[in-house]
Amino acid sequence: MRAQTFTSSHSQDDLVEFYRTAWDKEVVVNRLGPAQVIGHRDGDYYITVQVSSSGSGSKGNIGIVDVADAPKHFVPGKGLPAPAGSKVFNDIAYPDDSVPARTVAMRNSLSPAQNTAYFREHLVADGWKVDDAGTCGAANCVMRYERGDSKLTLLVMRESASQSQVLINVLQP
Repeated sequence: MRAQTFTSSHSQDDLVEFYRTAWDKEVVVNRLGPAQVIGHRDGDYYITVQVSSSGSGSKGNIGIVDVADAPKHFVPGKGLPAPAGSKVFNDIAYPDDSVPARTVAMRNSLSPAQNTAYFREHLVADGWKVDDAGTCGAANCVMRYERGDSKLTLLVMRESASQSQVLINVLQP
């Protein structure tokens, strides 16, 4: 990944329109708080420009990622257990970190205790060993597992009366 920043005397909306025109309207624009993020694929690269207001103009952050090796049919959560009815809403890999990592987030209608039991059973069956008995209460639970040099942290939190959120972080040196 490459990243650059810039400032401009043009407004945020002017810059978004500039990129829409420059990339022949083959863009995706999303709001991120007060900023707008413009995305565009150019061959083997995906370019994002995050533009926000700054004084009488704007500032921007440009990110360029090589996506040539990205899976063609990405399935969020693939390779990790998930209880029936779970909805994976985030799956981010950090391959460039000193220790490559992946964070997966999902929601489901199970209680924290039910989620903890489900993941304990499935992770142990997949060769993970409980590294730490964890800290569990009625509303949340944190457990740690290891498999060889890999480490996995499981966090389960009650989100509402009928829903829990599960976060899984895997470190794979």
